[in-house]
Amino acid sequence: MFMTLHLEKQEHTRNNKLLAADVLANSMSQTFITLWLLFVVNTTPGEQHDRAIRVDSHPLHNTPLKDAPVVVTVNLQQSLNTITDHFIGHSLGFPNYGVHLAAYLESRKLITIARALSPMWVRMAGNFVSGPPYKMSRGPLWDKMNHFFKTVGWDQIHVLDDDVHGNNGSWSPDKARVLVQYSAARNYSIAGFELGNEYDVQSQHDNTTLTPAELATGVQTLQTLLGEFPKYYSSFITGPDTLFVLPTFFQGFLSAGGQKVVRAATFHHYYFSGLKATLSSFTNITIMQSLAHKIDKAMAESRSVNPLLPVWLSETGSASAQGAPGLSDRFVAGFLWLDKLGVCAKKGIQSVIRFVFYANDQASFGLIDKNLNPNPDFWLTVLYRRIVRGAVFLATGRHDVRVYAACANTDNFKAGGLALYILNPNNYPVTFDLPQFTHQPRFRYSLTAGDKDGLTSKYIALNGEKLQLVNDELPPLEPESAPPGVVTVPAYSYTFLVFPEAEVSICLH
Repeated sequence: MFMTLHLEKQEHTRNNKLLAADVLANSMSQTFITLWLLFVVNTTPGEQHDRAIRVDSHPLHNTPLKDAPVVVTVNLQQSLNTITDHFIGHSLGFPNYGVHLAAYLESRKLITIARALSPMWVRMAGNFVSGPPYKMSRGPLWDKMNHFFKTVGWDQIHVLDDDVHGNNGSWSPDKARVLVQYSAARNYSIAGFELGNEYDVQSQHDNTTLTPAELATGVQTLQTLLGEFPKYYSSFITGPDTLFVLPTFFQGFLSAGGQKVVRAATFHHYYFSGLKATLSSFTNITIMQSLAHKIDKAMAESRSVNPLLPVWLSETGSASAQGAPGLSDRFVAGFLWLDKLGVCAKKGIQSVIRFVFYANDQASFGLIDKNLNPNPDFWLTVLYRRIVRGAVFLATGRHDVRVYAACANTDNFKAGGLALYILNPNNYPVTFDLPQFTHQPRFRYSLTAGDKDGLTSKYIALNGEKLQLVNDELPPLEPESAPPGVVTVPAYSYTFLVFPEAEVSICLH
């Protein structure tokens, strides 16, 4: 028997050189020969472990390396980024989804769920100034939403509606002034503003054409408007909120003066259309890796104009077109969500705002469903927030799994602790060798499907216990103590490991 390793074609690998190949022949009782290949990839150290290597194996074996432990190393000498308490945010999505949430704003269940995610950015779009069904000139729903945000500790980023530009491309602040004036009179906090949404593709939807320079002028006008109200002197603006990161619009907006106004350059990302997604789409390593390329492009475009300007992923999810039915709200969706958080943290993204918090019958990508029941990604998000906070480190592992590292959240663990989060999207368990922490005590949060439906389960289990609200309150979400040594992660699962006694110097401050 034999196995062959193929380097996946990538644009910078043409100069890769094979340094050594050692064929080890086992005794006649063994059933196969393993070919060990050592490749040197002409990339920076931070990029090498992201190179995709496709393994073609004999049909009797899922992968030639499945029985070999994955050796994980973490570079604790350098921080790649910093995860803050506002790293994860969510959109409400008015009017399609958010308006249906209005009936539950005083629900104890909803308040419990929302507080578990705070503090966070909540990105809300919609016409709250005038016109049915909102009639915001009288403000009833706007009042309720702002009261809810204050109650649960969410910080609002308000997206001014898309129809604010006239035929000549100029933006009139008249409608926005009504909203801002009304809100200032009632002391409502609005942390930030956006002007429109995905103008780089807007002409496909409503025959509106807006140039990057016109949008840059618009945000400058918005900045002037906010300056008229002391309540919003410190409110920030983000943009251009493009679907793509092409220089024609994303960089064009920044170059035309937008970078002097916005707090962060923003773009959107979905891996695929929900209309085309399959179950395997959510555990596909190649699909996971595709995000890194888009982030690199956004960073390059932004830094070419302003090297210090932060970059946010201001709208994102696994699948567009209202999600993939029976998939986007199931356990399997957590692979792409957790991996997205890991990639964004490693690549320097400062905020990741997920679409959408609440979804009705027409969509399947909500963090909670129409009956306010948490979907698996809700529990995953809560655990991420509780476990991970602070400096981000480069972790290396193996091509068929994903490993990320950061400081452990000092709200829940002593300073100096380290958190690893590991994804095993394979149909076989994988053992991990952590030589830097072999004798370290550790806590483990193992997340698996919550019932017999497996990957398509509506539930998630923590260390074998299905997670559900109990009397409209969250369960304890406690880890289990794990023995020192190697760690085995079950098939189709993801795991958080916390080393509370690691005493990582960067995490001590």
